[in-house]
Amino acid sequence: MTQEKKVKKAVKSYHHYNINQFRMKLWSELKNQTYEISCNKDEAAEYKTLIAANLKTLRTVEAYWSFAVLEVVFELSNLLKMEEYVMLSKAVADISKMMVSEDYRQQAGSLDHVGSIISTQETAPVKQHKKRYFEVLITDKFSQQEQAQIREKFFKIQEEGEGFIYRPVFAQTFQDTLIALLFNPNIQACVIRYGIKYKSKNTNDTTLKPFIASVLNMDYADYNEESLGVLLGDVVKKLRPELDIYYVTDTPVNGLSDSVLQNFKRIFYRKEDLQELHLSLLRGIKDRFDTPFYTALKEYSRKPTGVFHAMPVSRGNSVFKSNWIDDFGEFYGRNLFLAETSSTTGGLDSLLQPTGPLKKAQQLAAKAFGSRHTFFATNGTSTSNKIVLQAMVEPNDIVLIDRDCHKSHHYAMVLGGATVVYLDSYPLEKYSMYGAVPLKSIKEKLLLLRDAGRLDKVKMVILTNCTFDGLVYNVEKVMEEILAIKPDMIFLWDEAWFAFAAFTPTYRQRTAMFVANKLFHKYNGKAYAEKYTEHIANLKKSSGKDELPLLPDPAKVKIRVYSTQSTHKTLSSFRQGSMIHIYDEEFERKAEGSFHEAYMTHTSTSANYQILASLDVGRRQV
Repeated sequence: MTQEKKVKKAVKSYHHYNINQFRMKLWSELKNQTYEISCNKDEAAEYKTLIAANLKTLRTVEAYWSFAVLEVVFELSNLLKMEEYVMLSKAVADISKMMVSEDYRQQAGSLDHVGSIISTQETAPVKQHKKRYFEVLITDKFSQQEQAQIREKFFKIQEEGEGFIYRPVFAQTFQDTLIALLFNPNIQACVIRYGIKYKSKNTNDTTLKPFIASVLNMDYADYNEESLGVLLGDVVKKLRPELDIYYVTDTPVNGLSDSVLQNFKRIFYRKEDLQELHLSLLRGIKDRFDTPFYTALKEYSRKPTGVFHAMPVSRGNSVFKSNWIDDFGEFYGRNLFLAETSSTTGGLDSLLQPTGPLKKAQQLAAKAFGSRHTFFATNGTSTSNKIVLQAMVEPNDIVLIDRDCHKSHHYAMVLGGATVVYLDSYPLEKYSMYGAVPLKSIKEKLLLLRDAGRLDKVKMVILTNCTFDGLVYNVEKVMEEILAIKPDMIFLWDEAWFAFAAFTPTYRQRTAMFVANKLFHKYNGKAYAEKYTEHIANLKKSSGKDELPLLPDPAKVKIRVYSTQSTHKTLSSFRQGSMIHIYDEEFERKAEGSFHEAYMTHTSTSANYQILASLDVGRRQV
C-alpha cells in the first residue's frame, strides 16, 4: 500500500453508528500506529504521516469532550515532531486505556497534559470513595489561555468530600454547542453566554458531517449575536431536556419573557463569583441524582427495627437462621432482606396512596418522561394496560385496537365490556413479521363508524408503538389525523419496548408523551388557529363542498394520551417494573377517580419494594 493510500485510509470515517464509535476507532488506530513507529523506526516516515493525519482529525473531534482535552492532542503532536516515539506510544496507550476503562472519571487530578496522564498511570492508585463524574459545557468566546485558567479554577474549587467531580467543555459558537450536546453524553449542564457567534468552523469538516445533519438543518444564522444566547437556551431545552441550563449576561433581563426565563435554571451576571456557579452546578446534579424512595429504603434497611408484622422473611430472619434455606440468603445477599418490609408498619410509603418518598419518586419520573402524571406498577405492563383500559372504557364503548397487540389488551376488553373494532397490521413477508396498522385503515374505520352514526361511541384507539421487531409509528401524524375526525379521542400507546426513547433526540419525537405535549401547546397557540382557518377555507375553495379536514378543530380538540412502558425491558429496572405515563388535559375532570379505582383494583397492597426502588434508580440513570 502506498503512503498516500495509507493516509486516506487513516482519515476515512467508514460507516460508524455514532461519533463515539468513530472516536474510539481513531484512538485505537493511533495506538497501533504509534506502537509500530516506536518499534520500526526505519519506517518512521510512513507512520509519521499516518499519525499526523489521525491527530489532525482528533483535534476536531476532541474539541467536544473534556477528556482528552485539546491540549493533550497538541502535546502528542509535539512529541511526534520531536520524534519521541516511545513516549508518544506510551502516552497514547495510557489515554486509550483510560478512555476504554473510563478510569478518567475517578481521577481528581489535572489531566490536561500528557505528562500528568503518564505519571498518573505509573502511580499506584489510591482507593477512594467513588465519585460521580460529569462535564459542564460553557458557551463563550474564551481564548485557549482563558479556557485553561477557567479549567484550573474549577478544579481548585471542587472539594474532596462532595461526591461529584466535573470538568468543563468549551464551545465558542451556537452550532458548536449543539454538536457537543449531540456528541457528548457526559455533559449534564450548560452555561450560555448571551453574546455568541452562530457558525462553527467545523461544520464543513467531512469527518463530522455524517454525524451533525440535525445541526446543519437548523438555520438561525440571521439572528444577531445578542439574541442567540436566549435562542440557544430554547433549542438546548428541546434537544436535551434533562440538562440544567444557566445563562450568563452583562445586561438586565427585564425584557425577557417568562417562557424564555423558564428555560434557564438560574441567570448569572458576569460580576458574580465562580463559587456561586459551582454551587448551582452541584445543586442541579444532586436534584436529579436524588432517588427519594430508594434512599428511604436504604435508610430503613440500616435501622435496628423490631418486626411485628406477618412477614417472616423481613430482615432475613427466617432465611439466615434456617438450616435449609440459608444458601438462598447467601445467594441474594443480606441487603435484599434488610430492605424487605410491609407498608403496614408505616416505615416507608404506600403505593396505593403515596404521600412521601414514593409520591416524590413518581413526580420525578413524570418530569423525566415528560408526562403530567406517572404511576409505578409492580406487575408489568400487562397489568398497566388493564388499569388504563378499566379506568377509561365503559361497557358498550367502541375501542379500535391493533389485532396483533399484546394479549393483555384483549383480556382488558373482556373485563371492560367494550365493543372491539380490530385493526389489521400490514405483513412484511420478506422478514416474516408484521408491521404497523396503516393510518389509512384507522381513518377508514372511523369514517364507517361516523356514517353509521356511532362515532360518538368511539372512546379509544390502542396501538403498539415500537413492536417487538422495532417498528415505530409517526405518532404526531397518526394523532393529528385521527383527532381531525374524532377530536376527543383517547390514545393508549403500548410502549412496552420503547421506554428508552424519551432520552435520545431522534426517538423522542416518536414517543407518546413528547407528541402529546407538543400538540397541546400547538393547538392552544394563535398561529395554529389561523392555520386551521386557512386550511378549512382552502378545502371549501378547492372542492366547493365540505371535505374531511386533515387538521383538528382547536375549539374542540382535547389531548388525552396514555402510554404504558416496561421499564424492565429497555431500562434498568427489576422484572415486572413498569410505568404508566399520562398526558390527559381532562384527567382531573373526567378520569382521575376511575383511574385510582382501577389502579387499586389491580395493584397489590403488598407491592414489591425492590421493584419500586429499581424504578426510582432507573429514572435516575436516564
